[in-house]
Amino acid sequence: MLIFSYGLIIGIFVSLIGGGGAALYLGVLTSQIGLATAVAVPTSLLVALPALFFGFLTQTRIKNVNFHVGNQMILAAIPGILVGTISAQFIPQKLYNWIVGTIFIVMGGMVLLKAIRRQKKSRETTQQIWIARGFGLLSGLMVGIGGLSGGATTAAGLTILGLTAVEAAGTATYVLTTMSAISLVSHLFTSTFAWQAGWLLMIGAIIGAVITPLVIRRLDLDKVNRVLTPFLGLLIIYFGVKMFI
Repeated sequence: MLIFSYGLIIGIFVSLIGGGGAALYLGVLTSQIGLATAVAVPTSLLVALPALFFGFLTQTRIKNVNFHVGNQMILAAIPGILVGTISAQFIPQKLYNWIVGTIFIVMGGMVLLKAIRRQKKSRETTQQIWIARGFGLLSGLMVGIGGLSGGATTAAGLTILGLTAVEAAGTATYVLTTMSAISLVSHLFTSTFAWQAGWLLMIGAIIGAVITPLVIRRLDLDKVNRVLTPFLGLLIIYFGVKMFI
């Protein structure tokens, strides 16, 4: 029951910020279930994907997904994943941590600045599309090099592009579901999974990912965005700082 509760909390959390939650699943699988890291990493991907998918379906139903921007990010992310996977073996882990940490801190600061200025949602332009592709490529590189770590970058990029925090979270579920599926396919041929160990975690995460958007929809979205946008910025900065520790 405790593992189910962990999954429920993670599912709620990732629905709020639009992330994949792989690091959180990984922590539970290693510290609570006792899986070896080599097995926990691909298993966390297996656990994360269904919750992302059902969260994406719910977000689509309540029209929180911007498919046009999301598709641009996905198209750019695919080559990023392939390049990142190939180059991962040549990049020292410490250097990777510094690069990712710096990116997180900068992007978190940009999200905070946007929240302070309270910019209105802007129209999609050619420049925005190329910015979306740039964020998609960056997220894909991060996924390919370090696993499912592109969630914060994706959500932050969407927020910076002018989507509200709620729309950014919804669109991020679409982008991350696609990227996670691509990564899972590659792991199926190279990794060992603990198929039964994470099922309670998975069920809890699915429930959390489905109910959270439905609850948020009943609230005042303007007030939700006023709270959620700076929270997202601070959380991304926290992830960045953790990369240096």
